[in-house]
Amino acid sequence: MRLTNDTGTPDRVWRPYVDPPLLSPDLIRTSNVRTHPDFEHLRRYVCAFVSCRTAPVHTAVAFNAVYFGFDTEAGGYAGGPLDMGDFPYVALGDRAEALPVGAMVNIRTGGDLLPAEVVYKEGAHPAVGSTGDTPAWLSGAPAGAQGPEEHEPADASTLHERMVFDTEAFGQSLAATTDRLNRLSRRGTTDAYGHLLVESRYTGSDADLDDTAYYVRYLMTRGRSLLTSSLAPVPLPLMLPPASSPSEMEAALLRLMSVVRQALASSPELRMWGDYAFTRTSMAARLADRGPLGRDALEALAQSVGRSAAPIGRRRAAARPSAVHTALGHALRALPQAFGALRGTAYPLAVSHANVLLADYVRGEADEETGLLPNGVHLAQEDRWQSGGLWRAEYRAGNTPACAGAEPSPPAPRPGTGGVAEHSAASDEGRWWPDDRGLGEAVRGPARPDRVEWTQPLRAHDLSNGRLPLPLDVLDGLAPGRSTAEEDAANRVRLLLVHDGADLPPHQAAQNAECDGEGALAGLEWPDGFFPGILLLLTWHRAGRVIQARTVRLPHPQTIDGEPVAHRYDRRVRTRDGGGGPPGRGPRHGTAPGAADGTEALVMTAVRRLGLLDAYGRALLARDRLHTAVRLVMTDVPRQPAAPLVEAALRELLASARLTLTRGSRGPDAHDHYPPRPRETTLELVCYTPLVVEGRPRGSAPSDEPVGACRPVNGHHVPGFLRFIGHLGYEASEEQRRLFRQDFLTFGLAGSPELPPGYTYVRPHRRGI
Repeated sequence: MRLTNDTGTPDRVWRPYVDPPLLSPDLIRTSNVRTHPDFEHLRRYVCAFVSCRTAPVHTAVAFNAVYFGFDTEAGGYAGGPLDMGDFPYVALGDRAEALPVGAMVNIRTGGDLLPAEVVYKEGAHPAVGSTGDTPAWLSGAPAGAQGPEEHEPADASTLHERMVFDTEAFGQSLAATTDRLNRLSRRGTTDAYGHLLVESRYTGSDADLDDTAYYVRYLMTRGRSLLTSSLAPVPLPLMLPPASSPSEMEAALLRLMSVVRQALASSPELRMWGDYAFTRTSMAARLADRGPLGRDALEALAQSVGRSAAPIGRRRAAARPSAVHTALGHALRALPQAFGALRGTAYPLAVSHANVLLADYVRGEADEETGLLPNGVHLAQEDRWQSGGLWRAEYRAGNTPACAGAEPSPPAPRPGTGGVAEHSAASDEGRWWPDDRGLGEAVRGPARPDRVEWTQPLRAHDLSNGRLPLPLDVLDGLAPGRSTAEEDAANRVRLLLVHDGADLPPHQAAQNAECDGEGALAGLEWPDGFFPGILLLLTWHRAGRVIQARTVRLPHPQTIDGEPVAHRYDRRVRTRDGGGGPPGRGPRHGTAPGAADGTEALVMTAVRRLGLLDAYGRALLARDRLHTAVRLVMTDVPRQPAAPLVEAALRELLASARLTLTRGSRGPDAHDHYPPRPRETTLELVCYTPLVVEGRPRGSAPSDEPVGACRPVNGHHVPGFLRFIGHLGYEASEEQRRLFRQDFLTFGLAGSPELPPGYTYVRPHRRGI
């Protein structure tokens, strides 16, 4: 059945088991999902889904709707893979393994089953005061934090959480749900607000995962039978090659979560707070309301939070900077007469509206350059998870740090870093830029008397300038006087190059080079397949002037941010130098920085080039220093984007999950740190994480194309899926039943290999031209 008319305009909203699935393998593989022919159908569906739910819709819940089949016309899940008797049980005061947002649960009532969907969670730490006053150490605190200087790392962490669930997802009417929740509250099954306060036990580092990543972890472990159910509209295993590895499946699942979030964030009818989406209509209704949680009340709350750190009266001029943290969830519950408007799923909707309104208040009132409100207070959200969002107000007037006011001058790049700024200990200006000493340096092999062996990643400037940096002992061994007079006179070195899996032309396989006097061989021609960060395994025999170099193919081909990578590489160098052109230069030569895509590229480049690096290739840059960083990377772009344009580009990158946010800290010396350190000021970090998707081992599939490889999307593959035909009076043929059983075994699905009554199986096929 078609979802579009002859003009390509969507006719109606997708219906599970009636229309072809919205999810497809091409959504996993393509780098720009917005060009996919089904993306508009997906966006139209998630918008309708958000409109029919009473709570704001988290990315995980929207994924549930698409994956498990929520029928927006019927107002609930169509059934399929959801066996409510298998849902985990939860009740007020439980101390059990943590459940993620998106989990399907049964509320333990002592009577009949009460199936529900977890639609919202927040921290419920007992240290937060009844009106929202919060100790500074709690904001962004890692799991295991017990106080300002107390951190007890352990194999498991237990966190206090408030869990909001929605029983309407399974077909109960609003009136019936309200009545039942009232009874549960009176019996003590829930708290007075109809929520569950639980002690959630997390294993290892799971407590520090965001809600979406933790839901992926849940589906890959405890919820795996749901994920691989043969009754899902289109099970994930059918979108991947048979016998795909768990890492391939997890990478594909993360990608689909990102696609769903992009559909939410790009819908003009919706607004986002973090990973929660709600309709602009609901926000407009809130602002038109004159009740206890309407416009007047929320604006008064925003002004109160903004004033919380401002000194009073004559003390203003001499006041020292101070910070006040406010938990917005507690502050809302403390508002007069707000109790009735915060019960059940109304609470997370009010929290989302209040956070967005407070963010709009800051954008409208704060100075564009300094980021300060008229009263000299810097106001920003530091922690989205704890208690409905923690907001930090700090009085900075008269003692404004460089990050909030004047832009620091960029330090001079250190020679050999490709334009990456180095930390300068001689000046306060630029001290927060990362120190990249050692990035891209050689790693020595075992000591041998006859030869020197080392591994060397190539930086972008090495590739563009035809250079190969050398270790000091190799340089000393190649110095004049160690070989024949003729070779010394020419100062010539022979490089023998092998590119694993490729036949190089003779002039690249064997090249003559010269030491350039700056610690490198010069005059080389690197093959076109080389990229920043590619690793060379090098050998120099001490008796000669020949260096042998070779690359090594990865056992599993990869794609990184949609770009195929086939050879071993250094993750940190690839983050610094990969994508966007040479280091220190604008990412899109000739692109007007006022254009949205140009500004997004500048923001991405700034984070990758000037953020703190970890061993996995992640780059983290303080959000309040992003505008300065953008200016520093646009050395060849004539017009610089204003701060609001940079912030708008950042919001788009966050919405598409190409960048994320995390918490770090800033010391008294203006250095930024991750993870956050005790007794330091917490701050928001913009994080770039390479999207790495592993393909199948070479030779194990007809094609070496990785799972995440980008392909043109003209026609696209549709995996096999279930379609409901019972309303037509038909049943599946024996051939369709056989095909379903065959794919059930081939792809390792869970559940029953038999088609349910009233359904048929649509064979895999290609759709489009």
